[in-house]
Amino acid sequence: MTQSAGAVAAQITRGTGLRAGIVVLVSIGLAVTLRLSGAPTGMPESFALVAIAVGFWALGVLPEALTGLLFLLGAVTVLGLEPAVVFSGFTTTAFWLIFAGVILSASTSKTGLSQWFAARFLKARFASLGYGLRIALIVIFASGLALILPSTLARVAVLLPLVIALCDEVGYRHASKGRAGIVLAAAVGTYIVPITFLPANLPNIVLAGALESLYGVTLTFGPYILLHFPVIGLVKGIALVIILTYLFRDDPVPDVAVEKSAEAQLSGPAIRLLAILGVTLTLWSLDFLHGISPAWIGLGAALLCVMPFMRITDLKAMPFNTAFPMLLYIGAVLSIGAVMTASGGGEALSRILVASLPLETSSDPVRLLSLMAVATLTSLATTMPVAPAMTAPLFGEIANITGWTVDAVAMSQVLGYATPLLPYQLPPLMLAIAMAGVTLGDATRVLLLLALVTTPITLVAAHFWWLALGWY
Repeated sequence: MTQSAGAVAAQITRGTGLRAGIVVLVSIGLAVTLRLSGAPTGMPESFALVAIAVGFWALGVLPEALTGLLFLLGAVTVLGLEPAVVFSGFTTTAFWLIFAGVILSASTSKTGLSQWFAARFLKARFASLGYGLRIALIVIFASGLALILPSTLARVAVLLPLVIALCDEVGYRHASKGRAGIVLAAAVGTYIVPITFLPANLPNIVLAGALESLYGVTLTFGPYILLHFPVIGLVKGIALVIILTYLFRDDPVPDVAVEKSAEAQLSGPAIRLLAILGVTLTLWSLDFLHGISPAWIGLGAALLCVMPFMRITDLKAMPFNTAFPMLLYIGAVLSIGAVMTASGGGEALSRILVASLPLETSSDPVRLLSLMAVATLTSLATTMPVAPAMTAPLFGEIANITGWTVDAVAMSQVLGYATPLLPYQLPPLMLAIAMAGVTLGDATRVLLLLALVTTPITLVAAHFWWLALGWY
């Protein structure tokens, strides 16, 4: 006998309530344990609040935006932090670059530019490949783009419309397995491999800035990529291709209607948009010369797209009904770092982790594993871009304990930043999830499998590679 709709709804509600109860109880237990162990004031509460938010996001207890708003409300009322700090995620350049990306992506779809480009220049080569080679091609292209476009969010904003249009052209429909794998290849690939290119990701830039300001150490591109690309970028890139191919291999279902897109001519709005995007990409690539943040360049381009006199598109055509919850969610995630910093929880966590590790008596491989764990756990509590700022003040102390150089201690952290475990740690991935309709479950599965498969290989390879290069 089939269950009634009411019975099914009640069953789902009970399951959600059970998951919520478990998360809340674990978070309260964490706070009590920290309080009894003499943790600094503010740390137990901030940790419990972050644990509840992360648990709700990971288990899908509530819609992501609603969980984010509850986190922000708790930070103001429970932690007593200033609203300017709590809501600072909405003032970050990352947030506004994501906002601009939504408008630019919608504009390329509405004008038909992304479909025309995919059909005219990419479809023939892409369609002739098997699924695994398609994934590999996307990962390689997404990684290579980092060499000319240093902002991860900007790369995702450029890549996603093309990848989505390419999926439409080849026959991977919305919500299909094959489409999800290709989108994740672009979104994860453009972070996980370029983490080994010094200026290509925000955690790298924060780490380099902290090293220079605190210790007078200047990182350079050549030694950085030589140390990390063979053991991180190459290993994780290959593993990502294998994992995505295994999980999402799918046969496309070509649509006759889209096969005419290559024959169509570009419309006037599409030509004007192409000119705007060309200037935008040029300015993004040259930000080291003019110093203007990619966010403001992107926002300027987005505003041009919706200006009436440009006749490209308008605000009414923007997908704000779906983008608004996503923007609330991302703003809350981007505020986690500020909340943990202001409450003292982030630095306290780093110090507790370092103090609890047997760094003085351990062998170099164990130290490498331990310091990677510090970076990974800190980034879980504060997100990837904030984690380097939390751990950098401890590099000198760790160097004295281990006998390593400050440079080596800092480089060990990159192993952790290259191992995201949950999507909320990577704002660019969240943008891709929202824009392309990929589920959080699929993204989480890929990240966890990637970490599980590559961490042992990367650690062993890094140990011998560091020995060969004289970093120990």
